[in-house]
Amino acid sequence: MRKKKKEQIISLLQCYREAHSAIRKGIEEGRGEEAISLLVLCQEGMEKIERDTEQEPCGKTEREALFSSYQEALYSCYLSLIKTEEENAEPGTSCLDRAEAYFSKIEEEIASIPVKTLHLFLPYKASMWDSMESVYFAALQDSSCEALVMPITYYEKEDGKFGKRINERAEFPSEIETIDEGFSLEEAQPDVIYIHNPYDDKNILTSVDPRYYSFHLKDYTENLVYIPYYTTMGKAGFGSLFMPAYRYVHHIVVQSEEHKQRLPKEVQEKARILGSPKLDRTLAYSQNPPKIPEDWKRIARGRKIYYYNTVIEEMLGHPESFLQKMEEVFSLFKENPKYCLLWRPHPLLESSFFSVDTAYRKRFLELKLRYLTEEIGIYDSSAEPERAVALSSVYLGDETSSMAALFLAGGKPLFILDSTVSEERRQEERNQGERNREKRLTAYFLRLFRRMKRQSFALSGKKESEEALVYEGRFLLMGQLEGDRLRIRKLALSEWGIPEQESMSVSAREYMPVPADEYGEAYFYEGRWILTPRAGNHFLILEKGKEPKKLPLPEGGCKPDAFSGSYRGGEYLFCKAENYPFDIRFSLKTHGIKELKEGILHEEEGREVFLEKGEEIEHVEFLFPAEELISGFLPWRSFSYGLQETALYSLSDYLEERPLLYAFDEDDSKRKLEELSVHVGSSGKAIYAFFQAMLNGKEE
Repeated sequence: MRKKKKEQIISLLQCYREAHSAIRKGIEEGRGEEAISLLVLCQEGMEKIERDTEQEPCGKTEREALFSSYQEALYSCYLSLIKTEEENAEPGTSCLDRAEAYFSKIEEEIASIPVKTLHLFLPYKASMWDSMESVYFAALQDSSCEALVMPITYYEKEDGKFGKRINERAEFPSEIETIDEGFSLEEAQPDVIYIHNPYDDKNILTSVDPRYYSFHLKDYTENLVYIPYYTTMGKAGFGSLFMPAYRYVHHIVVQSEEHKQRLPKEVQEKARILGSPKLDRTLAYSQNPPKIPEDWKRIARGRKIYYYNTVIEEMLGHPESFLQKMEEVFSLFKENPKYCLLWRPHPLLESSFFSVDTAYRKRFLELKLRYLTEEIGIYDSSAEPERAVALSSVYLGDETSSMAALFLAGGKPLFILDSTVSEERRQEERNQGERNREKRLTAYFLRLFRRMKRQSFALSGKKESEEALVYEGRFLLMGQLEGDRLRIRKLALSEWGIPEQESMSVSAREYMPVPADEYGEAYFYEGRWILTPRAGNHFLILEKGKEPKKLPLPEGGCKPDAFSGSYRGGEYLFCKAENYPFDIRFSLKTHGIKELKEGILHEEEGREVFLEKGEEIEHVEFLFPAEELISGFLPWRSFSYGLQETALYSLSDYLEERPLLYAFDEDDSKRKLEELSVHVGSSGKAIYAFFQAMLNGKEE
């Protein structure tokens, strides 16, 4: 029996017990008509309770006999009130005594009926069901829970209006029993409702049926739970945005403390750190790999499968470079003798092209058609992304995607693509010789510095050694501008107390000592290097002969791209916030840290905007072998652990197995996975146990 229903019945029983006392008083005081009215009320009410409990098998026979005896005793009491003394009726109070005795036993029987809670799952896309599946399976294992899955209708939007109506119930796995939308939420009042669409009426591409907007669902349950359909990597991603449903849901499931801290502050109290069900399914597939479909097998022809992920955000932001990168990837894999591409676009990618110029949509559809007709690789549009993960060897794609997290969970390499790196341009330059290689490097580093807003060290006019760029947490790049030439040399961090990775045994380190995007710039002052945060939560002070010293930021918490850049102004360093709440001012003299809640004022800057002179540089000259800039698989804040494509090391280099300083290390990958989420492999059980315990009045 549902807990809420049982509580309602017990509350009604208490009312009827009080009615018994009123009946007794009416009999004793000669108010027969009043007593008869209450008898009828008890009779009808207990008949309803009997109907409400007849589906409960526990003690059913005993309850039926007790209800029958109770009704007979009430009837005898009624007869005693309408008969005269000459008719020799049983005294009313005696009949009532019998009724109350049966009533007490009915109360005991009902109290012993096992309670069942109702957990209702409302997925809208079959391909996103994995964000709920392991919670559902955990609920099925508990006999005290009724778990129901109701796939809900959604609409594709066209010019902001509802278009095609879709319900994907038929696409759910056959082992998942689903119900149709005739199920009454208002009548059922589920104990817990799970959703994975947080957009309500604000999504420009699709919309669930308005009946299922969170501001309606909250009226049908006391526990509306949002489980993200994605897994978050290091990037802030959706977590930092205020989603419409955040206002109305009671609980938000997050993967880790870091994930919680990325939520808008006003909803962090709703966060429940319980992990990600998507990772559960990935691990299950990895431990028991599925059979490769025959069509896939025919196309792969025994080659290693590389997974290619294309995401909406990248396309909307840069549709031209996005499509160019698609063309490049398809070309690299067409007829590749060793590697087969598996392309699985985001389920909403194609419809998202309605939001950009029609020419881009036309190019995308032509590329897709070419990919399919020429069988360049495997195309996966199924509702089982974990199958593709299990059967693939490497991830290629965006750093923020949930799919990257699934490959990390599976212990597989991540190769993060950069759409600004063009293989066609690289090939042209290779054909033209070494001189053009220098131009390529020059163009790349200038583009890097401008994009990251980190060229102040080269443009400030100060001495060569005063300012530097922290490169991948490995060494400092120090530059000096001479005319139109930027000359760069490097300084190893190992000289200042941070050991190099290659000098450490795997057992002696957790992973790379400094995450690749932890720091942005470095400034030399009175014998010390001060490293400013980029994704980290602290300044780092390096001094020869001393242990490195961390000075934490007031807000704490590591965030990718927390700061977009920094520069020196007099005796202060200024860090410009991107994902951190405030700009920061750091005192070189006192090492004091101040949050500038009003932003960096013009008079505080004390210098020209440092990006203006960047166009003057024509050449970059490295005073060390440029190959030393090629690293390999590193830990990052932005995508945990993987290899970032650059102009120095592209996808074609990787496919040609060009050597890397740091090859993929599965142990390092697993260690970063522990940072990614709690309860990896058992999140579904943890989520279900948490809410079930809460319903039972226990703390988990």
